[in-house]
Amino acid sequence: MEKRPITRNGYERLRAELSFLCRFVRPQVMEELYNARAYGYKANNLQYFAARERQAFVEGRIDDLRRKISLSEIVIGQQIISSIACFGATVGVEDMDNGERATYQLVGPFEADAMNGLISIDSPMGGTLLGRRVGLPHCFCCLPLDHSTSHLPSAKSQGFRCQEPAIIGQLVN
Repeated sequence: MEKRPITRNGYERLRAELSFLCRFVRPQVMEELYNARAYGYKANNLQYFAARERQAFVEGRIDDLRRKISLSEIVIGQQIISSIACFGATVGVEDMDNGERATYQLVGPFEADAMNGLISIDSPMGGTLLGRRVGLPHCFCCLPLDHSTSHLPSAKSQGFRCQEPAIIGQLVN
């Protein structure tokens, strides 16, 4: 499989979640399962089935995190100020129709969270912003995640103009 880029902070978040699940949640689930087994394996033992379901969820999440970590490659660039949007950059965009502004950081697919301003470079919006210069209009359309709480520009927009990005090669904690 191809390695996917990730920021140092994104990698640390994945490692912290994996560590938390393995050290605290998994033993707790195993204890719940052990306690539920005391009531027997009968079909009406709802505690046992709930514990098995939670165990399956936790084990699936642990496997997913391990896969993401194994496929991740931490990208640390030089700290430069540039007029070109690149991986790790914080880019401001402006809706050319209504002047609404938003700021996003271009990150890898494993750490993307649009509601918190982290846009994957593999997403349509991130791919469009990647490599663009400041001040030039770049037209793209994106659908809001949720009409009431969306932080993404509206689908009616004709285009967006990149504001001055603060290119950050190495993230600061």
